[in-house]
Amino acid sequence: MEAAYLQAQIKPHFLFNTLNSIMALSDLDTERMRKLADAFAGYLRISFHFLNTGKLVPLTHELELVRAYLYIEKERFGDRLAIVWDVNTEEALLLPPLTVQPLVENAVKHGVLSRAAGGMVQIRMIRSGDSIRIEVSDDGRGMKEEDIRYVLEHPLKKGSGGIGLFNTNRRLRQMFGSGLSIQSREGLGTTVSFEIPVNSSPESSNNVIDFNGNSG
Repeated sequence: MEAAYLQAQIKPHFLFNTLNSIMALSDLDTERMRKLADAFAGYLRISFHFLNTGKLVPLTHELELVRAYLYIEKERFGDRLAIVWDVNTEEALLLPPLTVQPLVENAVKHGVLSRAAGGMVQIRMIRSGDSIRIEVSDDGRGMKEEDIRYVLEHPLKKGSGGIGLFNTNRRLRQMFGSGLSIQSREGLGTTVSFEIPVNSSPESSNNVIDFNGNSG
């Protein structure tokens, strides 16, 4: 319920900007307007879906939300945002709801769009033994080590909206025993990742190392 409630606090500027984009397209390209409106409706539908109140959701459910979000942002920012997918949707993977989307949103807003020229966001899945690592990378401005530690150890400021890296990290650690890993170099970009055990219940998964603030 906490995850669903927090995700429901969608940032007002995202709503307004998307609606403005839909309205602007009504005079330019009605087909693009329709597709953007469909993506926006899908984003809202998935955000408030009852599955988000559960402990785990299918990977396909989570990626559907990410795809809707990225479609909207790609329509808004055009060539400033490049997206690369390297995922296997056939993996029967269960993960906590609303874990990938905030990582992607952070990569878009604070990574790629922090540069005037924009950049690339990549979503990857890497199978390693009995676990799968999910990575979200960007080639944006990067982060300092003290900033990495701060975003994982401090909740978002009141009114900032979204569930953010702090809450995503906290929920992953509570469920699987380990949270987010962040690798970043200033001026080169950031990679945020986490591991999900395959064919294992959350309670029995304690074979991964807790985040300690260091890269790697």
